[in-house]
Amino acid sequence: MDKKILILTGDNLGLKNEQIDYPDVAVVKFPVVIDEKEYFEDETHTAQYLIERFKKEKIVARSQALLRKDIVEVIEKNKDKYDLIVHVLMGSNMSSATVQMAEGIRKDYEGIIPIINIDTKQASSGVGAVLLRVIELLKESDSVDEFVSRIDEVIKNTYSYFCVPDLNYLYRGGRIGRAQSLLGSVLRIIPVVGLFGDETDSGFLPVGKGRTYQAANKIIINHIKQKMVLKKVAKIELINILHFENDEADELKNLENQINDNLIYRRLVHGHARFVEAVHGGPGTWGGSFVLK
Repeated sequence: MDKKILILTGDNLGLKNEQIDYPDVAVVKFPVVIDEKEYFEDETHTAQYLIERFKKEKIVARSQALLRKDIVEVIEKNKDKYDLIVHVLMGSNMSSATVQMAEGIRKDYEGIIPIINIDTKQASSGVGAVLLRVIELLKESDSVDEFVSRIDEVIKNTYSYFCVPDLNYLYRGGRIGRAQSLLGSVLRIIPVVGLFGDETDSGFLPVGKGRTYQAANKIIINHIKQKMVLKKVAKIELINILHFENDEADELKNLENQINDNLIYRRLVHGHARFVEAVHGGPGTWGGSFVLK
């Protein structure tokens, strides 16, 4: 595509910045409030930092929507340098306020610089997986129209699965209801929840529950295999897997082994949980996102 394009995204994407293989990217940080004090990710404030505090202290943490001024600052700095801005957003099913704000900004800049807002319908590794496919499509597409026409297919064929030992963190963040949050702790099981691009009005959906991490990972594999049959897909385009606490965790290694034993894919990425993601995942959470097309 013969255009100079800037990609804009938030840091809730299950990837390190250096894993984004595109030269023109701006990553805006989500605010995280811990015991009523606001923080942003930096060398100290990481997912591991927050999880350790969860373990040792009775802290209350929550995330907030991206700040309008931060997004506008990026656009103002770059509006004369680029032909187009592509804004890859956490799903409106997760943060409607962020998507609504982004749409308002897009309208404000009509006639100044075109902005394409991509509502991924995802969070964490799902946003990162869609982002990496967006980058590939930008390189492959001959025109903006072609690029836009292919994005919807990517979103509708992206499926994320999270094994969450303690659902209370999702509950406190307003992602699930109270009854669902009690499931794992009461029954001593590992709940598996999902975000599915073809379930556009839904947030986290229950997928299954396992008594061991191997069983929980098997649930993920079986579910994505069903989706592959339904969508008539033989090879998965991209997979992004991550553990919120430990990149070398047995749970994550087993998930990768089960993927390699059961699925055919083109690209697998070992992602990385960010500060804001730990707010909702909490200790021990792991999972993966699968882009079928």
